[in-house]
Amino acid sequence: MTATSSSPKLNRARIAQGVAGLIVGGGLGYLIGRVIKQGRIDVSDLTWSDNVAVLIAVMLFVAGTVLVAATFSKRLAARVIDPASDRPARPAQIVFYRQQAVVLALSGVMMAAPVVARVLSQPLSGQLAAAVMAAIVGLFLLQTLLNLSVWTRADEMIRQMVGEAGAVCFWVLQGALFLWAAAEKLELVPALTAWDMMTILMGFYLVISSVISVRRGLA
Repeated sequence: MTATSSSPKLNRARIAQGVAGLIVGGGLGYLIGRVIKQGRIDVSDLTWSDNVAVLIAVMLFVAGTVLVAATFSKRLAARVIDPASDRPARPAQIVFYRQQAVVLALSGVMMAAPVVARVLSQPLSGQLAAAVMAAIVGLFLLQTLLNLSVWTRADEMIRQMVGEAGAVCFWVLQGALFLWAAAEKLELVPALTAWDMMTILMGFYLVISSVISVRRGLA
């Protein structure tokens, strides 16, 4: 198949992904906006990292939701991962895609949970904090198992992409962390919390992963 003949299918697949993401993300955004506008929750004390973390969480959850919805059509599932694909996804690929979707959705839930808990319960009680943390630990263990399963099922290209993203994030963020820590010690910049650094790490990893996916022709 030539690049010319596959281009319309590739474009249609990307448009379908974009539309589905806009529908799910727009719906979530509308509901959150309505709740905030009606004064049911107070978001005045959220930090910049809280806002960014919630944004990343929504993006991850929407991506996971769109991917798991796509798996109910074998042809659509194949095109979500490889827009140029002509063949329907095999049963093993469907399982692989659904596991990826759950991993993404769980990442979003875990990132949003601490912020949402603090917003919905002011002041945050010790019992609720412990319950939320216990839930996060449980979800983290489940996600770890799913990640291991995804890794064992992944092909060499996917593993190489994950390795490249991890390597870039490690070297770039290691240098950035050292420079910031040194400047912080010299009282030249404000201190960062662990939550701030986690948010920066997740945001940077998503950007790098997206760039690598585009370069590989998978996005």
